[in-house]
Formats: sequence, C-alpha cells, structure tokens
Amino acid sequence: MPADQHDERVGEVIEAFLDGPPERPGREAARPRARRGELRAVRKPLPMDTRPDWDAALRYEDARLARYGRPAAILVIRLRTNVPGAEDRYAGRVGAVVRGQARETDRVTRAAPDRFHVLLPETDEPEADILAERVRDTCAAQIPGRFGRNLEILAAAVSPGSGQTLHDALRIASEAVAG
Repeated sequence: MPADQHDERVGEVIEAFLDGPPERPGREAARPRARRGELRAVRKPLPMDTRPDWDAALRYEDARLARYGRPAAILVIRLRTNVPGAEDRYAGRVGAVVRGQARETDRVTRAAPDRFHVLLPETDEPEADILAERVRDTCAAQIPGRFGRNLEILAAAVSPGSGQTLHDALRIASEAVAG
C-alpha cells in the first residue's frame, strides 16, 4: 500500500484471518489447528457421486474435451472374487480406497455391485494407470489375507483418442475389465 495510506489495523486483520476463528472457551478443539505456514495433512473424505451425478459430470467433461481439447481419462475398476456375490463384502473398503486415492476434482461412483467408474479430468492415460496401481497397492495393504486369494482388482484406464469421446473411452475400459 502507498505510504500515505498505511493503517496498522490492516496488518491485524490479516493476522486474524490467517490464524482462523478463535476457539470457544471450555471446548477442546476437534482436531489440532495448523500453525501458520503449515498445511493440514488430513483432508475430509469426499463422498462418492451418485450415478446420475457421475453421468452428468461425464457429459460436462466430454463437452469440455470436445471444445477445448483438454486431457481426460476414464478408469474402470472391477472387483473379481472367487465366491459369487461376495463383491459387496469388499466394495465398501475398496470404494473408500478409490475415493481416498483420487483427487478432489476426480469423480468416483459405484456403477455396479462389482464396478467403480472414475472420471479423471486433466489426466492422461499413463497418469490414470498410476492411480490404478495406487488403488491396487493400497487395497493389498488394507485388505491383507483376502487380497490376491479371494479378491482381485482389475483396472483399465483409457483416454479418448482422436475423434473419440469419453463415452467411447468408458466402453473400451469396461470391455477391458469384463474378461
């Protein structure tokens, strides 16, 4: 600010904003507050999209892809078990892993009892493959004993090629994990 418009209160207001709201006396903070300059390491888990919300996001991102040519990818994750109908036992934990590994801007839905769809804006196919590997590795760590023996995670990441849409990518990825 120019020297003739210096106001001590501005600095105080900025400091108060950076420190956050004051804690109420007599109540313990639910989580530790970050010191100034530190980032909070834990983010609140994001909910999965409903199928209609995910479909709307797919249409929106497909239009954005067609208009601006920005990268996007589809990741389809399928749970395969050796016991028919056992997917529901694992789907909650696997879904939490998928949502936890995805970015805030990624859209995740449980599309079928054994299938998750992930829409990855601003992501190319190799980056989507990295997410698929992180999901597999995290599931292997969090579901020990069952993973690999009773549960297998199949994943296919596809970015639309020239003249293709995200709907085409979804179909190709779904076919890749169907077998």
